[in-house]
Amino acid sequence: MSFSSWLAGHVFCDLLQHGREIEPAIARKDASLLTHSTPELERYFDKPPAELPRQNAFPVAIVLLLFLVAFVLNLLTVLRLFSALTPPMHALLFFAPSLVMLLSIITASFFLARGYSLGIAGFYYLFTALMVLTVAQLVFNLLIHGGAAAPLLLAFAALLGCRRVLNGRGFVLFSLYCRTQRIAKVAREVRLRSRG
Repeated sequence: MSFSSWLAGHVFCDLLQHGREIEPAIARKDASLLTHSTPELERYFDKPPAELPRQNAFPVAIVLLLFLVAFVLNLLTVLRLFSALTPPMHALLFFAPSLVMLLSIITASFFLARGYSLGIAGFYYLFTALMVLTVAQLVFNLLIHGGAAAPLLLAFAALLGCRRVLNGRGFVLFSLYCRTQRIAKVAREVRLRSRG
């Protein structure tokens, strides 16, 4: 078992690996993409968005919430070390990283909903960064600083919950649906071009 599978879960890593394998074929828009689609599938996804069934994005929303909880708890723990700062500087050190985190989450969600493997990769990198940061701060806080570790334990619990959702059926089905929709759309273009 690789470190990535151990850290983020094998189902989520398989989803990420599948995306990395299919992405070059989508980018090239060549005939090899037709092996991943059928005319029936392409006709199905060629309907107007209002006629397609609504997909449950609730697991994605849970992941975003858990990311934000873990991030805020980590950031507040770091900011405790800088208690001598002025209130405006303290606010800047809170809101600037928070804005970067929000933009990262929104970007990853956008690409995930459009069927790009970059969205799954974004979720993987966010999860990994938050997990490493949480564990590093937890070790530092317990062994060196001797402070209270309750916020970091809550952040760690949030990330464990996040890992469970990322490997859960709902998140995987949503991701595969979005990816399949993108594959079918590009494959339809390839098929029409080859006929013409």
